[in-house]
Amino acid sequence: MGRVAFAAFVRHAAASAAACWFACATAAWPQASPAPDTTVGEFIVTGSHIPQSEGAGVGPLTMIEASELQLAGVTRVEDAINRLPQVTASQSATVNNNATGAATVNLRDLGAQRTLVLIDGKRVAPGDPTLGQIAPDLNFIPDALVDRIEITTGGASAVYGSDAIAGVVNLIMKKDFTGLKVDAQTGFFNHHNGDQAVQAKLAAQAEAAPPGTVNDGLTTEVSLVAGVNSPDGKGNLTAYGGYRRTDAVAESSRDFSACALRASGGIETCSGSQSSTFPAQFVVPDGAAPSGFDDLILDSSGALRAFDPARDGYNYAPYQYFQRRDERYTAGAFARYRLSSAVELYADGMFMDDRTVAQLAPSGLFLSPFTISCANPMLSAAEAASFCTPASLLPGDQAQVFIGRRDVEAGPRQFLLTHRDWRILAGARGEWGAWRYDVSVQHSAVGVGQTDLRDVSLTRAADALDVVRDLAGALVCASGNPGCVPYDIFKPGGVTAAALAYLETPGVATGSTGETVASATLSGQLGRLKSPWATGGLGVALGAEYRRESLGYAPDAELASGDLASNGFAAPAVSGAFEVYELYGEARLPLIEDRGPLLHDLTLEGGYRYSWYSKAGGAATYKLGAVWSPIRDLRLRASFNHAVRAPNVVELFTPQTISALGLSTDPCAGSDPLAVNPFATAANCARTGVTASQYGRIAANPNGYNAVEGGNADLKPEAADTWTVGMVATPRALGHLTVSVDYFDIRVNGVLGQVGADLSIEQCLETGAPFFCRLIHRAPANGACRPGAAGTAERFRPIWWVAMWRR
Repeated sequence: MGRVAFAAFVRHAAASAAACWFACATAAWPQASPAPDTTVGEFIVTGSHIPQSEGAGVGPLTMIEASELQLAGVTRVEDAINRLPQVTASQSATVNNNATGAATVNLRDLGAQRTLVLIDGKRVAPGDPTLGQIAPDLNFIPDALVDRIEITTGGASAVYGSDAIAGVVNLIMKKDFTGLKVDAQTGFFNHHNGDQAVQAKLAAQAEAAPPGTVNDGLTTEVSLVAGVNSPDGKGNLTAYGGYRRTDAVAESSRDFSACALRASGGIETCSGSQSSTFPAQFVVPDGAAPSGFDDLILDSSGALRAFDPARDGYNYAPYQYFQRRDERYTAGAFARYRLSSAVELYADGMFMDDRTVAQLAPSGLFLSPFTISCANPMLSAAEAASFCTPASLLPGDQAQVFIGRRDVEAGPRQFLLTHRDWRILAGARGEWGAWRYDVSVQHSAVGVGQTDLRDVSLTRAADALDVVRDLAGALVCASGNPGCVPYDIFKPGGVTAAALAYLETPGVATGSTGETVASATLSGQLGRLKSPWATGGLGVALGAEYRRESLGYAPDAELASGDLASNGFAAPAVSGAFEVYELYGEARLPLIEDRGPLLHDLTLEGGYRYSWYSKAGGAATYKLGAVWSPIRDLRLRASFNHAVRAPNVVELFTPQTISALGLSTDPCAGSDPLAVNPFATAANCARTGVTASQYGRIAANPNGYNAVEGGNADLKPEAADTWTVGMVATPRALGHLTVSVDYFDIRVNGVLGQVGADLSIEQCLETGAPFFCRLIHRAPANGACRPGAAGTAERFRPIWWVAMWRR
């Protein structure tokens, strides 16, 4: 899949000679001027608050210049970052399933929540509580104003605080811009479909094949940047605005993805979902069957037969997106004014509104359990005979049936995701002799929205499946609820538009995160404290920081109750906040400078930070490192970082709820103890709570098993120890070539995560460890599940406890 990009640039220079920003930066402008100053100045480089020259730090530092972004033709910051070897792709425009709508960065594949994102050295607010993603959103970044991106890896909590376990991504904005700059950029994907093997499988199952050549995924971005200096030259105001639109790319447009391949008996077919198909799938308890169930399908001819996984699975792939449809607006301004050399005031204001759409295959019923009357007039004779077993069931009795059905008539599910971000920052900085200071306060807020469209209400589905005939002989809902229309899934073509309109219920949720940060940093050199073999003195930085983070999540009744078929689990409202107070210090001491062969430079560096979290208590972080340059063109470096990540608001405050994402099978379920079912031995199953009388008599659940998941207010910070060793070679004979090679080792202790259902049952079966075995809950009566509500049939859904934990 190739990408074609076009760029057009329109710029208007102001009357001032200083306004020829683009021309002066790119053209060989003839002028009479003195030789350029080759002195390398010191400035703040990501990874330390102590000013130093580029490349002099003890940790790996990678830079992406604005010119590289422009030449690459990227319209999204995450696309440029994700190309780097130290970055693993995380949430982005190409994520469709479980998409949050945000774009996040994941250094060293440790999770986006362990990567700290900064703008000009200041924290970017965490985003999206609706799906548990608490990492910053890169969509917030104004692409046109990015001067460079600095990425340091190996842990930086001693410098920046929590979340910097894997490293830091610092986006440096352009400053002192004057004039007017308008950028327009567009690009699209061009692909030729030539996978004849997959196309043959599509044709064999009457699936539509994509066209031979497709051009899609058009992305267009227009941005405007305007800047002006104050008349006295002491200040600058830069404002920006941008618009970006991205078209969707569906998997149906590529032959290699239009078919969800499934292999069975050495034969590959375009299959996919085994728990929801079309026209309908029915799983009925049957004690005489080896599995304890009869798995049946209603095919397009109206016949009821055994479900064949090789040909009856539902091909969901064509509906899904490779790239989501997205629309983003950005606006903001950066201002500064220097009152004197000792005081410069600055302020930033930033805004983003982003709207995106994820898409999945049609909703419906996903082997959800229902009770169907044996006298239901929608049932055919064959269906009534199959469902109403054993034969002791009378016409007025209720049969339990697990129903899988795709409502293809309704079209695909869509998830509308919106983000509205604000950030306001104000501060003062300056120099007093050899000292620099920076004091600032910032507040950020992220508002999110989630709307699930074309989903099915399980409550309404049960209502629409309970059907009788009225006095005129017409099919009506037995409940008589207003608007209820019979949902006739028991014959091909029986589902009407009116029935779908009754079943479809949108799920809506809103959420927000907030962050307030007040910080102060003082840095400089203690000239009298220096090594006798070096000219530079001890560099130090001291600082203090206060931070408050908050979260709120408010779902509507449908999402909160777990009534939607696609979710199947409750998502209650949640809110909470925590505060952190921090003190930190850094030191950098040159030991040797220009003392002959192999002693061009030797510098030591260290740092310490103490943090007190209102919910998690105290935590200390520190770093030690050294840089040795045997010659001017070569630097060898090594560092050790002890970093922490405090639990975020999602991990602390999310209520514990029942989730459908538990086990797919129970190793102790089955009705044939002398053959292959159950898979686990009686002795091992006893560790999970299965008695001798229950073993071999626990009915399996074809719809899988629920789990309980949520937050834990008692969590403590996780900690990581990171070693990095590397070299930087800058051979002057080869011009601007820089070669950097690094080795790293990161070990995270006390990881904040989930004890998964698979891990719980596996460890309990094998080891009998109480920690895991106590997470498994079985019904005492039959060992299979918790009993359903009073008066209902057994639902065969045991609950596995999955809680946030700290090892």
